[in-house]
Parts: sequence; structure tokens; C-alpha cells
Amino acid sequence: MFVSKRAAGLFLVLSLIFFHITASTFASLGVVLPAMIAELQWSWTEAGFGFTALALFTGLFSPVAAESLKRLGLRGNYAAGGMSMAAGFALLAAAHSLLPYLVATSLLGAGFALLANVPSTYVIAQTVLVKRRNFMIGAYLAAGGAGGVAGPLLAHALIEGGGDWRQYWRLAMGLMLALTAAFFIFADSRFLSRAPERTEEAAPEADKTAPRDWTLKETLRAPAFYLIGGALMAAYFCGVSVSSWAVTHLTGLGLSAGFASGMLSLHAASNAVARAAGGVAVKQLRARHLLIAGLGAEAVGMLALSFASNTAIAVVFAVFEGFAFGMILFATTVLTIEYFGLKHSPAILGAMNLFATVAMLGPTLTGLTGDLFGGFSPIFIIYGAGAATLACAAFFIHNPNEN
Repeated sequence: MFVSKRAAGLFLVLSLIFFHITASTFASLGVVLPAMIAELQWSWTEAGFGFTALALFTGLFSPVAAESLKRLGLRGNYAAGGMSMAAGFALLAAAHSLLPYLVATSLLGAGFALLANVPSTYVIAQTVLVKRRNFMIGAYLAAGGAGGVAGPLLAHALIEGGGDWRQYWRLAMGLMLALTAAFFIFADSRFLSRAPERTEEAAPEADKTAPRDWTLKETLRAPAFYLIGGALMAAYFCGVSVSSWAVTHLTGLGLSAGFASGMLSLHAASNAVARAAGGVAVKQLRARHLLIAGLGAEAVGMLALSFASNTAIAVVFAVFEGFAFGMILFATTVLTIEYFGLKHSPAILGAMNLFATVAMLGPTLTGLTGDLFGGFSPIFIIYGAGAATLACAAFFIHNPNEN
């Protein structure tokens, strides 16, 4: 499966890093945020700017991650990402006003991009046999989803147990530094120059025409690139808004804080299962069909969230929207590599993740809706309708190698 034991160790560390950065940023910031708001006296709109900065810098630094991997090498790129994350956590722990909070979340967004799936899927693809590539990418993405399960539970347990929210961010900083150090044990620059062994086994999307390695310039002229990017944008737009305000929204509808935090963990569990399931299902189903299923589930999940005044509807939201985010992230990653090739995939995935910068508007728009209307249901209905529209558009995505 792996080209060496060292490659297997690197995969494990990369998966743990993705687990941690997902758990401690997008997954749990929304759980810790109410305690921060209560102490620091911010409005919902002001607090939402932190998620906006997190999403914005994650998107803006995704193309930077591709260039950083090329110029700084394997160790340099991940060292920069690890230090950016650690600095962000340290600044969050020390924050006493809005500006340090925004700087901290910006650093976390930049670090997330340098460490997450844009560089890591490329590195993983270089260390496994081609016939196992999609499965291992799904397993890696599932590790991030599992972090989303753990993050809300750990954050809620700490806060409810009387712990200081600043302690949570200090613990996150310490773990980030430890994982960065572990990465250097297994990192080997030769992984970036290795050409994976070819095999006769191909994914269903590539069974008619083997993908060539498209350049970024060529990819930007392909309509499929924009349709895939639009789907990724929808996933992040809804996902970041859910991470920011789902707990506040559900408690505002009368559900308990503990149950609401549990729904974030169920959401993340469904997310993780979808990513892993995608790695298995793509052997039998086209990745395009998985993407359509994900967008359809997004519409159902967001509409359920809008009216989640009882536990049953809240569970529908958590299961469907969690599945949607995981499946869309998996399907867009696989489609990009299958359609445009592996060689330039970090640059192409980085450019595609620029669509995710639009997600920066989600937390702010959602917070503004809450301030203006006293609740978040109207904006969640709009998000669901947008996802349904994109699900219809996804039927028109086709492999550009078959033209």
C-alpha cells in the first residue's frame, strides 16, 4: 500500500495533524465562542468576524500552500504551517480585545491551508500505489472529519467542567508543536519527486480516458473547474456557518447547550463517515454522482437546521449536513485529480480553494441575521436553496478529457 514504512509513518502524522487542526479550529471555535463573548462583551456580528477571518485566510493561503510546497520543500512548508497555527492558538489564549482575536484566527486560517488537504493529498498520492490512492485520500480526509467529532465534545467538556477557555487554546498550541516535531521524524523530500507506480486499475470516472496532467492555465479554461469549485464553495459556506452558529441557533430554539454541542459532534461523525465511505464507494460509483448526492444532502441538512426546534429534526440536520460536507470535500478532491491529473494538483486545488474564500461571508451574514431578526432561520433557508440549485448544476459536470 505504502512505498515504505517511513511513508506509512508520514501518513499517520499527516492524518493526526489534520485531525487536530480540524478539531481545534472550525469544529470547536463555535463551542468556545459563547464563553469568549460572555467575558469579552462582543456582539454576535463581531464574534462572527473571527470565523470570517478564519475562512478568508484558509482560502487565500490555499494557493500559497502549493507554491510553498514547491519553494520551501516538504519540511519547510509544514514547519511554516505548524508555527502559524501555534502562534494563532497562543494569541487566542492571550486575547483581551477584538483585534488580537481577528489576528489569531487569521493566523489559524493561514496555517490550516499550509497543513491541510491541498498539500497533503499530493504528498499522500506520492507515497501510495495508484490503485490505493482514492481510498487513502478518503482515509486521510476522514481523519479530519474525526477531529470534528472530538473537537466540540472536548471543548464543551472543558467549559462545562469549569475550565478556562484560555486553557483550551493553550492545550491546542502545545499539541500543535508536538505534532509538528513528530512530522520531522518521517518527512523525506524524496516523496515530492517520486512518480507513483501506474496500474491497470482505474476509478470509474477515468475508465474511458486516462487523465493527462493539465497545467493550471489550461484548467482555468475548463468549465468543470468552476462547477467543482462552486460545489466546494457551497460546502464551506454552509459548513463554516454551521460551525459558527449552530450551537447558538439550536439553544435559541430551546434545545440544551449539551445537546447542541452533541449535534456538532454527530455532524462531524457523519462528515468523517462520508469521507471514508467516499473512498470505498468511488470504486463503484462515479465521483460526480457522489458530488450530486453531497449537494442534495446539503440542501436537506440546511433546511432541517432552519426548523430544528426538536431533537428529531436536529438529528436530521446533523446527519445530512455532516454527510454533505464530507462527501463534497472528498468528491471535489478526487474529481480534480481524476480530471486534471496529479502533477499540478496542489496548484489546481489551491486555486479551487479560492472559491472557499466566499465562505468568509457566511459567519458574518449569519451573525448579522441573528442581530437583525433575533434568529438565524431565514439565512439557513437561503443556504439550503442555494445548495439545491448547485445540485442541479452538478449534473452538467463532465470529464474534460472526454471532449
